[in-house]
Amino acid sequence: MSRAQEIGQGRSQAPLMTWLGGLGLIPFLTPPVLRIDWFEPLLAWSSLQIVYAAAILSFLGGVRAAQAVFSDDCRRSTLVLAMAPPLVGWTLAAIGVMGQSNPGLAANALLGMAAALVAQGVWDVTSSALPDWYRQLRLPLTAIACVGLVIGAAAAGG
Repeated sequence: MSRAQEIGQGRSQAPLMTWLGGLGLIPFLTPPVLRIDWFEPLLAWSSLQIVYAAAILSFLGGVRAAQAVFSDDCRRSTLVLAMAPPLVGWTLAAIGVMGQSNPGLAANALLGMAAALVAQGVWDVTSSALPDWYRQLRLPLTAIACVGLVIGAAAAGG
């Protein structure tokens, strides 16, 4: 077991992270449901949702980079792959925000973000380098976030 795993298992913050993860789902679910338009026409609610999703992808990439750096066998490949989520998130956010006047483009960007979160979730859930509690938490959080993004894509597209 790596040092990062020992820390993750020994000082389990699972209850707090479950709570915080649940709160973190609010920005995935509220924009399409409430159609928050406080910032229209400067920023559509779909843009708020996709920018938040990009921030979460960056956070998740950072978790993987930190896990690699603090492990006994820091793999360069993990560090390189950990940069993919923030870059994909940034690209999709740029497409979604700049294309907010095009409902199809915004919807596709939201669906792309859901796909990116699924890919990150699969990587996290199948990683033996992460603590068990973290891997178990990722599945429901990813699923609910993706449901919110799919609802957002449906609402934005029509």
